[in-house]
Amino acid sequence: MMQPTPLADLIADDALTALQAAIVARLRVLLPGVTVRSHPGKIDIAAMLARAIVPPPGIAVGWTRIRSIELVDGAVDLAVEWAAYIAVEHKVLGGRRVEREQIGFALGRQLLLILADPDETRWGLRHLLPPAESPPPQLTPLYTVEGEQEGTGYLAVTWTQTLVGQGAGLFDGPAPALVAALDDDGRASIRADFGPDATDVPEAVRSLWQEDAP
Repeated sequence: MMQPTPLADLIADDALTALQAAIVARLRVLLPGVTVRSHPGKIDIAAMLARAIVPPPGIAVGWTRIRSIELVDGAVDLAVEWAAYIAVEHKVLGGRRVEREQIGFALGRQLLLILADPDETRWGLRHLLPPAESPPPQLTPLYTVEGEQEGTGYLAVTWTQTLVGQGAGLFDGPAPALVAALDDDGRASIRADFGPDATDVPEAVRSLWQEDAP
């Protein structure tokens, strides 16, 4: 049964925000010279143009959808769908002009390589699965007429990663002590002792341990 939880505690236990911050921080290290920022959700490219959410060359990282995965023991995992929006424009590098399409592909390709590295995709955190294989991480061009006029191009790298153990399962917490006893007829029985403070143990958990099993 769910218990009342103050908002401050919910915020303190927010694994999603911590994961987003870790992704942004690591990409800043791995992509020097590229602006990397977080964004709050799915981006409308027209709005991105108007508000200049990230200057080119830049990457805006955010989640677009979260699916709940309920496990057989009552625990919950969260499958988070991520999008890294890449903003590019023509740039002079090493004394020569490099087209925005080439820069966009170079950044998108590098993101895909990062997502293929099992060490990098932990992002320095625990309780996190590698990017899902189905659908796999992918790079998609998002060029628009408005962007053409502005001289800016956009791409998106999308992938899904699962935060595990985001809800308490039936077997979370300490196991009870198993106490053997003899009744007046000399028959043996086993009782599960959850301790004096375990008044909130769900009945489903108590029954699973078969407290009075012969």
